[in-house]
Amino acid sequence: MMFDTRRIATAVGEDVVKVYDKADGRQWDCGPGADLEEGATGPAAVEKVRIKDGYMVEGRKSGVVAAWSC
Repeated sequence: MMFDTRRIATAVGEDVVKVYDKADGRQWDCGPGADLEEGATGPAAVEKVRIKDGYMVEGRKSGVVAAWSC
């Protein structure tokens, strides 16, 4: 889990990062597994996540590192 002044990002062994907006209470999934249908197998699980000033970086168990604007 990581947070900045506006958002909280969590990843607990899932294939997506869940992002929560503290200001308006919205929640959404971010990452390549976010568009998969229920029950579909996605990319490797997220191991590390960092968020700051509207940007998020995730590291997966497979060694893949991705950066997102959120």
